[in-house]
Amino acid sequence: MTITRTGPIWGIFVSFLFFLTPAAVLSQNPSHEKIPLKGFDGQVLTVDSKNPYSPKKTCGGCHDYARITNGYHFQQGRTDGAGAIVISDTFDQKYPWNLSSGMYGKH
Repeated sequence: MTITRTGPIWGIFVSFLFFLTPAAVLSQNPSHEKIPLKGFDGQVLTVDSKNPYSPKKTCGGCHDYARITNGYHFQQGRTDGAGAIVISDTFDQKYPWNLSSGMYGKH
């Protein structure tokens, strides 16, 4: 009698098939029309621009920017357990865009 170890391989195969379902494939298609990125001054950015884009100016015209930016995941890490604000521009010297230990300021 020989024992084969197909359990892990079978599990990987089944997991792979899960990701090839039509819903997963369809989710790769763009669901939002293309829009021009805008800078903090509201002007459309060119491909060669070195200025950062503004999500508020780019998306805020059609989407409720205040509601999005006050959401749980957006604010995660902004405060500690007691509710004190713990963000800092000097939180991580190696990655200066990280403003907190949570998700706040990371994306």
